[in-house]
Amino acid sequence: MPLYKHLLIGLLMMGASHQLFAQETTADKLSIPQTSAFKLVDVSPTLIESPATPKAFGVSVLQSFAGDGWPQNYTAQFTPYWWALPKKRDVFRFIGVKRDTSHPAAAWKMQPFSALQFTNISVAFIRKDMIPDTSGLSQKVFSIGFHSTLVRAYRSSYAARLHALVDTLTQKQQADILDAVSSDPAYDAAVTSGDTATIARILRQYTARKNEALTSLMTRVKNQLTEKPLFQWDVAGAYATYGIADTTWKTGRVGVWTTLSLNTPLNFDAAVPNTNYLSIAAYGRYMYDAYALEKGMVTGSNSFDLGGRLSFEFDPISFGVEAVYRKYAVDEHLKSQRVVGYANYRIAKNVYINGAFGNDFGLDKSRILAIFGISLGFGNEKLDLGQLPPLP
Repeated sequence: MPLYKHLLIGLLMMGASHQLFAQETTADKLSIPQTSAFKLVDVSPTLIESPATPKAFGVSVLQSFAGDGWPQNYTAQFTPYWWALPKKRDVFRFIGVKRDTSHPAAAWKMQPFSALQFTNISVAFIRKDMIPDTSGLSQKVFSIGFHSTLVRAYRSSYAARLHALVDTLTQKQQADILDAVSSDPAYDAAVTSGDTATIARILRQYTARKNEALTSLMTRVKNQLTEKPLFQWDVAGAYATYGIADTTWKTGRVGVWTTLSLNTPLNFDAAVPNTNYLSIAAYGRYMYDAYALEKGMVTGSNSFDLGGRLSFEFDPISFGVEAVYRKYAVDEHLKSQRVVGYANYRIAKNVYINGAFGNDFGLDKSRILAIFGISLGFGNEKLDLGQLPPLP
């Protein structure tokens, strides 16, 4: 084929490739995390954060087996990232990949603070006995919280592997179409006559036919995006106010906490995306509780939590055990702990069921904890596959 035809095909292929990949891909298996608004008042199945990227919007309902009638614990959460800057949501910004131009080989690297963009805001409406008196009555509780990932670190090969997959996806699209159209007499005639309308039409036809052949590569890209980091550092905080009477609302709790997580892949082949993990997490919380006990009297107090969690994930199920120790400042004997086993199962896309059973905090003695919940995610989170980071 003459050189000018190759040049024309190349220009049109660039246009066809851009047209195809301007079509976005969906970020799959995003999480619906236990909200900070729930965690502050200890109604969540787990208090320790799990490394995950949240969906645009989620709602959860939790019910204690000790409760009566209709569930009375509701929470909603949203992630502003999915509502803003849609033109900048390509796969590389999503995961935090950039080229290190200071490196002699211009290697790919991860940006450790990129997950800050997924800061999550939550609110909750709860009914629970939060005051340690003898009435045993439940209070109406309104809580609002946030959760952010400060740092996350992936395997050293992660960034280069992701770029190679997307680059291969683009090159395969172009090569497959070029091979097909080069043997098409109608296309060759259109190039010879300069009929750009016919050329564009034939390219669109072949592009559509080849989309099916790219499904496997697209799946590999999506699987890569769902991998957990090897290390993650999370921070969160929340504020809760209690309805003491029909018209009186008072500050109940204010807290901030942090979690350090290590995720060990149970598949050690660096070339294969992971879906199974062993995770270990350490946790600490500072909290002001306006309704603690001191010598039998209700008073405000600072408290401190320390804890840890061991968990396994075999997609779509995860389970584990966590233990948290709490110490109040007003009384050195005022101690409590929470030790629970939990499970979380994705029964359908964006639908999770979760529960926990064990011993809960108690100011005078530990209490049995048995809760069950369902979480629903909403949103159609799109990512652009068409913008590759620049070559060195």
